Amino acid sequence: MRGWILFQQDLDPAIPEVPEVFRFQEAAGAMGIEMHVFQPHRFEMVVGGGGDWGIKYQGQSVDKPDFVICRTGAETDYLTLALLRHLERRGVRLINGPATIETVSDKLHTLQTLNRAGLPIPRTMLGTFPIDIDLVERELGFPVIVKTLKGTRGAGVLKCEDRSQFEDLAGLLESAEAKADFILQHYVRASHGRDVRVLVVGGRVVAAMERRSLTGGFKSNVSLGGVGVAYNPPQEMAELAVQAADVLELDITGIDILFDETGYRICEANSAPGFQGLERATGMDVPSAILQWIVSTQDAVRTNTPAPAESTALADMVFGGRAGLRAISDRNTEFRRFASAVGLRMLATGISCLVQASFPRPLVDRRSPTGVGLRSLFEGRIKTDLADLNDRAQERTLMIVLGVALWAAVLPWLVAGEKVISGTLSLLALCFPVLFLLTAPAGRFRGGAARRRKGSGAG
Repeated sequence: MRGWILFQQDLDPAIPEVPEVFRFQEAAGAMGIEMHVFQPHRFEMVVGGGGDWGIKYQGQSVDKPDFVICRTGAETDYLTLALLRHLERRGVRLINGPATIETVSDKLHTLQTLNRAGLPIPRTMLGTFPIDIDLVERELGFPVIVKTLKGTRGAGVLKCEDRSQFEDLAGLLESAEAKADFILQHYVRASHGRDVRVLVVGGRVVAAMERRSLTGGFKSNVSLGGVGVAYNPPQEMAELAVQAADVLELDITGIDILFDETGYRICEANSAPGFQGLERATGMDVPSAILQWIVSTQDAVRTNTPAPAESTALADMVFGGRAGLRAISDRNTEFRRFASAVGLRMLATGISCLVQASFPRPLVDRRSPTGVGLRSLFEGRIKTDLADLNDRAQERTLMIVLGVALWAAVLPWLVAGEKVISGTLSLLALCFPVLFLLTAPAGRFRGGAARRRKGSGAG
């Protein structure tokens, strides 16, 4: 395979993001992937140039890559987006694509998109001139967070503690005629000096760290002196991160999540997340995890049959798509009737899935809605390499399996069943943890330990 990394600057090790680019090259080399780093501004594009694919780099022809990882982040400009669109139209796989990078590079646009999808965000306003301080105090209160629309690693973010401090800032901006684009955000007290960076790869949470300020300040960025510690996100937080990635159509992203008094709020999303702090905190090899996902899903992309999201595949299987679910709700306007209709269809789908599993392969209709849905889930999700999930998530899953298995083993005896039947059921229940371990991807637990040893040895 051949891949490109798009990066705006020269590969000077003093630039904070450059070591991460080198890490990608190192991981690619170990996997036998040819990886080149290019600066977007040095490309030449020709649109409508006949059979040639219309791309040159510094006047030299370059071979078409299998995939492109864009690491320009907040520095993505029009020329970079134009290059990505050209590559996209030429059938090159982009991670991430130009539309989603453009969305995420604008913090307000990101929050508007997430809010439209019903995901929790801090209350936010667009800064306008002249600044109406009474409106800011009424809608957001003080302290208030002030952010530029584009920024990374905590730059361009400050907190105004009270109205007086905010008036000074507003007066300074107006007198200097800076009039930069910025947003104002409600200050989430419960998350003072800490947040969680969740790395999502291909619709899965693969690692997370809690970032904490060491100075008592409100910024927790590791690049600003904060510390990152490995974090095992609760199910609600993990699901929120995956939903945000799905709504923003990000293949690879770092979702920053705040702790709220009643749950969590999405602070930001990153299309080119930094991962040096995450690797130090978790011991995970982030570039290898990303590249392994790219390799494992490349065949589906080549055949133009990307797997649908789980929710879409399940909706197709159970209800015949979202339109079918809408038809059920239209016919059953009373909640209990609607619940019964949904339950019956889910039960019927479950029976159909069991039939698919028990019948010999020649007798299974692979083109039925259930067959197509199961195949989509299996090919697109189950077969994706999970070996790089962090060990905490693996261990948590194992503990859940063990707990459920033990309860299931004891239950037949509690209901006073016959000894032979109860013993058989107990043995079957206790087989599940063993099955979990035996069917684990190679190196699921050993690999994590090896990565940690490797990381500690390198340090």
